[in-house]
Amino acid sequence: MLVKVYGVDAVSKKCVFEWFKRFRDGKEDVKDEPRSGRPPTSTTPDNIERVRRMLADDRRLSLRKIAEELKISLDSVSNIIHEHLQKRKKKVYSFPTSLRSSNV
Repeated sequence: MLVKVYGVDAVSKKCVFEWFKRFRDGKEDVKDEPRSGRPPTSTTPDNIERVRRMLADDRRLSLRKIAEELKISLDSVSNIIHEHLQKRKKKVYSFPTSLRSSNV
């Protein structure tokens, strides 16, 4: 019935049953409960600031150089740059110069 009304944007049957089970148990929020686990140790505010300063000094630094200097993983550096600092790599396109008869 949901697919007829909402089409492909409808929530899955499994999700509906999970929500129903939660509501029946007295929970009225559909968000997941906080999970226990190891807290992030590399993406600290201090490391985020250090990466920001390093990139401000030399924006051509590689992820590997930053990771080696801060002694954190490449994935952590990538996460800090893309998720926390909202930086993206710009694509540079190179076009061949036009050939002239004098250059040939």
